[in-house]
Order: sequence, then structure tokens, then C-alpha cells
Amino acid sequence: MKKLKLKNFNWLVGFKSITSPTNARSFICSLLPKCGVGNSMPVIILSNEERRRIVGCLIANLSSFVLDFAARQKIGGQNLNFFIVEQFPVLPPERYAEDWQGIRLADFICKKVLELCYTAHDLKGFAEDMGYTGQPFDWDEERRLHLRSQLDAIYFLLYGLNKEEAGEILDAFPIVKRQDEARYGGRFRTKNLIIGYYNAYAAGNMNAWVKE
Repeated sequence: MKKLKLKNFNWLVGFKSITSPTNARSFICSLLPKCGVGNSMPVIILSNEERRRIVGCLIANLSSFVLDFAARQKIGGQNLNFFIVEQFPVLPPERYAEDWQGIRLADFICKKVLELCYTAHDLKGFAEDMGYTGQPFDWDEERRLHLRSQLDAIYFLLYGLNKEEAGEILDAFPIVKRQDEARYGGRFRTKNLIIGYYNAYAAGNMNAWVKE
């Protein structure tokens, strides 16, 4: 961490540099506690101000289906080099200062990212940077599925895609679909929830909790 010349930096954002467009997900981004990493886990360095202001939104953006779909159009092999990542259509930071249906986007997104990421004490520093001083959140698979679906829904909207286009992109992830169908009795539940939240958010219902 001394070589990075960053003070009070208790976590990192990294991504898996070995990939394939035939995997369930091509671009895998993760929040990491302060630790050493190898060359197959490049890290994205943010300034002290940026990490508090936009890191939650950046993680959500990089983890979204819509970003992953775009990434697949650029991946030609199994090595995901920085020059490829730099071409990803990541939303600019100023978008998150906007209001969306009466809510501030940064607050809406970061609250969900915090709950998804802070499930163990080794990421306490990240939680504190997000302004949270409570205990780690419980790992609840059902709730986590909904939170991820909510984030994917808002990103489909932020990228200006209509419901049909969002559905087509989700259908382009056949492994995710097969895993869902095996787990949920033949239903592509991830897609169903994302489209459900898409419809709710497009209609202005930002507090929706989709029931199937």
C-alpha cells in the first residue's frame, strides 16, 4: 500500500483479468479488503475524494448486466487487459448527482451496494467511507437477488434502453438463465425480477418490492 501512495486506504476495487465471453459473466468486479493481489487481479485506484463520492456507483455500474453485455463485444480472448476495460461505456460521475423520479441516484444506488458488499468486518473501512457505522449486513440470498435486480433495472434505464432491449440483453446470458431455471423450477427469475423493477421504476415507484 506504501507504493500506491494512498493514505487511509482500507479497501480496493479489483477485477478478474482472466475471462471468456462464454462464461456466465465476462467482467467480474469486486470490492476487496486491503490486501496484496496478483497480476490476474488488476486494481482500479480512485482518489480519496472519488472513493467516497462515486465508488459505490462505480461498482454497481461495472457489475451490471448492461455493462457486461457491452464488455462482451470487446473481449476477443481470455485476457482482459486494461486497454479493453478503459473502453467500457461507464457512466460519468455527474450522472449520479441527478434526481430520478424524486430520488438522488447516488443515494439510491450506494445504499444497495453497501448492503451487498458489507457482509463481513474486513470491509469495515469501506462501510465507514460510505457513512455507515453499523454491523455488517446478514447474507440473505433472497434479499440479495432483489437488490441486485433493482440495481440492474436502474442501469437499464440509465443507459436509455427500453424494456424489450433489456430483455434481449438478459437473454444473451444463457448460463445465467440455465442456472435460474435449474434453481427456480424452470423460471428465469433474474430476468423476471429485473423487468419487474424496470417497470416499477419507469412508472416512478422507486420503493417497489416486486412480488412474483
